[in-house]
Amino acid sequence: MKASSISFGRVIAVSGKQKKMDKVNKKLLPYAKTGKVMIKDVSYYYKNASPVGEMAQAAQRGESIDIYITGNDINKIKEKQTGWRSIRDILVNIEDYFSANDMFVSEVVDKIVKKS
Repeated sequence: MKASSISFGRVIAVSGKQKKMDKVNKKLLPYAKTGKVMIKDVSYYYKNASPVGEMAQAAQRGESIDIYITGNDINKIKEKQTGWRSIRDILVNIEDYFSANDMFVSEVVDKIVKKS
């Protein structure tokens, strides 16, 4: 798989069963190796959270929750810009969230690497 360029910056959260998330992350590995996507597992932030939000409910069902950071937002993290210094800071910048459980792996990858 050739990693195409990603010029935009976004933070996307995705939840799903561990097996599916492993497949998604494997497909995104070429992007991660070239620095075009940063992948962070944030399941632990939501496992003991109030079950009000969708991500907290997914974590409490035993699903994995990963965030995917792309483009210029990766530079903000590397440069430790204000509002991008910790996982908690990054979580505030989530633009989109979706569940991977009812999607094909390729659809999940496309949502992460292509500007919608």
